[in-house]
Amino acid sequence: MKKQIIYHDFNLNLKLYTIPSFFINEIKKEFSNVCFVDSDLEYDKKNIEIFFGNRINNQKIEEYKNLKWIHLGCVGYDSIDVELLRSKNILMTNSSGLLTNSMVEHILSFMTSFSRGMNYINLLRNKKLLDRENFDNYFEKVTNLSNLKVLICGFGNVGNKLAKILEHLDMEIYTISRTKKSNYKNFSLSDIGDLASKVDYIINLLPLSDETENLFDSKLFSKMNNVSFINLGRGKTVNEKDLIEAIANGNLNSAALDVFEVEPLSLKSKLFEYDNILLTPHIAGLDSNYWNRQLDLFKNNLRLYFEKKNQSLKNRII
Repeated sequence: MKKQIIYHDFNLNLKLYTIPSFFINEIKKEFSNVCFVDSDLEYDKKNIEIFFGNRINNQKIEEYKNLKWIHLGCVGYDSIDVELLRSKNILMTNSSGLLTNSMVEHILSFMTSFSRGMNYINLLRNKKLLDRENFDNYFEKVTNLSNLKVLICGFGNVGNKLAKILEHLDMEIYTISRTKKSNYKNFSLSDIGDLASKVDYIINLLPLSDETENLFDSKLFSKMNNVSFINLGRGKTVNEKDLIEAIANGNLNSAALDVFEVEPLSLKSKLFEYDNILLTPHIAGLDSNYWNRQLDLFKNNLRLYFEKKNQSLKNRII
C-alpha cells in the first residue's frame, strides 16, 4: 500500500495547536499507510497531497505541486484564494461545528459580564473593596438583556446558534448575512451604519475581506450610542485606535475583544487601560475536547477521501 503523507502545521507548542499522540495512533489503527509530517521538517514539497492545519496560504499552495486536499483545523480561510484552489482542483474542508459551542459561550460570557457588571466586581475584588456599598457606585451599569437590541454581524453556525439563545432571553435580534438565510430582521453589510445607531449590542463575527477590513472605524463608531461591542471575528476588521476613542467619548459603553489587529496583543496597548474593555487572548474556540471531536471529523473525511468519495466530505468548502 502506498505511503500517504499528512503534512501538518500543528507545531506551536500549545495544546490546541499540537496533535496529541492518541490522535495519530487512532488514525494509524485504521490507516496503516498514513504518516504525519511536521511542516517545520524538511520534506519534498512536490509529494504533499494532504495538508492538515491552519496556516496554509496561497504561496504554500503554489509550492505544493501535488496538493489534492486541505483540511483546516479552524473555520476561517481568509488567507486562501478560493479561485486558486478551484483552478487547481484542490479540495478544502474546515472544522465548522467543532468550535461553535465554545464561541457562543464565550460571547455569552462577555454579554452577561457587561450586563451584570462583572468587570466592576472584579475591579473591586482586586482592590479588596468588594461590598455592596462600593458596588453601589456602579448601580446604573447593571441591566438585564431582555428587551435590548442586538446586531449579529455574520450569520454562520455561531451567529445562528447565538441568535436562538438570545431570542430566549427576549432580546430583539438583527442580523447581517450575505446569504439571506436569517429568520430574524436581516440586512446587508451596507446597512450597518443605520443599524449601529439603533442597537445596544453589536457582535462582530465577520471574516476579513477587502469589504470588512477596518469596517469598524471612527466613522461607524460615531453612529453608535452607548453600545456594547464584541469582536470574535477578525482583528483587522476593527480599528483599535478608533475603538479606544469611541470608549473614551461614550459611543461605546463597553467592548470585548478576543482578536486583535496584531497578535499577540502588545502589553503596551492602551486597551489594557480601560475597566470597561474585556480582553481574551484569541481563545474563544478553545475546548479541551477539541481533539476528540476533530478525530471523528478527520478520520471520517480521510476514509471518504481514500475511497474517492470526495463529494461526501463533511464541511466541504470546495
